[in-house]
Amino acid sequence: MSPADIVAVAFAAVTGYAVGSLPLSAWIARAAGVGAHRDEGRSPDVPGVWELAGPGWGLLALTADLSKGVLPVAVATVTWSWGAGWAAGLGALVGASWPALGRIPGGPGVAVFAGVAFALAPPAGIIAMLLALAVAGLARLTGRHGRIAAITAIAVGIGTYTLLFTAAYRDPAGLAALLALSLVALLGSVSTRRS
Repeated sequence: MSPADIVAVAFAAVTGYAVGSLPLSAWIARAAGVGAHRDEGRSPDVPGVWELAGPGWGLLALTADLSKGVLPVAVATVTWSWGAGWAAGLGALVGASWPALGRIPGGPGVAVFAGVAFALAPPAGIIAMLLALAVAGLARLTGRHGRIAAITAIAVGIGTYTLLFTAAYRDPAGLAALLALSLVALLGSVSTRRS
């Protein structure tokens, strides 16, 4: 790896972290007139915005969180390389789960992970994203706790994504890199505290 590549990867990771740290769902909740910390301590994640502000605001929050994964990865991949895109995705996931400067976590990062997965391997990512979001929606409809729904959705997304990526790309190094991202997403789902 050349020094220029190292700088590109580091810049992509830091930029991804900054984008992932943005509390977009909380800002959307505020714009909708719903306080992020009122209403029984709900966190400002996508399901919280959907439940408290309605489906239109919830879809806007979902799109914003998906964008936190897609945009840094797509820009880094197109500008530099797949490795830089991976670093940007890792940064976005870490930023969504453990934001800078003591900000309020914006939920477990299911949508951010889905955006990262889509941007790194679009065919596998879109199918895995749809399945994970369907599982999360079903879990919420059946009254399951939000964190359980998120962990289940990520587990389904990871499993599907891994199988589809392996079948489509047959790249062991890329698969190992994606599994590392999956582990970060799962750890973020388990450790993200509700405020």
